[in-house]
Amino acid sequence: MAALSTENMLKVAFELDANDWHGVPVETLWAEMVWDRSPPQVILMNSPFHAEGVSFLDTVFVKMEKVEGGARFLFAGVAARGGHSTYFVLTPMECPEFEKYWSRLEALGCSYESGNGHTGYGHRMFYSIDVPPETDIHAVYAVLEEGERDEVWIFQAGNIEHAW
Repeated sequence: MAALSTENMLKVAFELDANDWHGVPVETLWAEMVWDRSPPQVILMNSPFHAEGVSFLDTVFVKMEKVEGGARFLFAGVAARGGHSTYFVLTPMECPEFEKYWSRLEALGCSYESGNGHTGYGHRMFYSIDVPPETDIHAVYAVLEEGERDEVWIFQAGNIEHAW
C-alpha cells in the first residue's frame, strides 16, 4: 500500500479492551477534519488493525478529551459509512506463503496496512485488509478462508459494509 501523507491530518483515538487478543488499550487512526459539520466529524484515512466497527473513509464523530500534556480527539460514533469493509489478518513473523495468497486479494482490488507486535498469539505480523465497495466480498472471503485452512493466517472481520 502506498505511504500515507499525514500532512494536515489529525489522529483519532479508539479506546479498546487491553484484555482482548491484541493487548492494545488504544488505537489511533489518521483522519481529515470535516470543517462544515457540527458536532465535529472526521473522515478516517487509514484502516484499523484492532478497532472494530469502522473502516477506511468512514465519517465518524469525535469529541475532545483532555489528557496529560494536552488533548486528543476521541472516537464518539459513526456518522456515515464509506462503503469499505475491513478484515484483520495475523501471520507468523516469517510467512513466505503470505505473498501467494495476498496476490489473489490484491487482484480482487484489496489493499493492506501492516505492522507487527506481541499479541495473545505471540509475536506476529498483523494486517488490516481494506476491501473497497466495488470488490466482490464473497471472493475475498473465500481467499481468506483458504489461507486460514492452509494455516497461512488467521483472520476475523473488523467491519463489513458490503451486502452479504
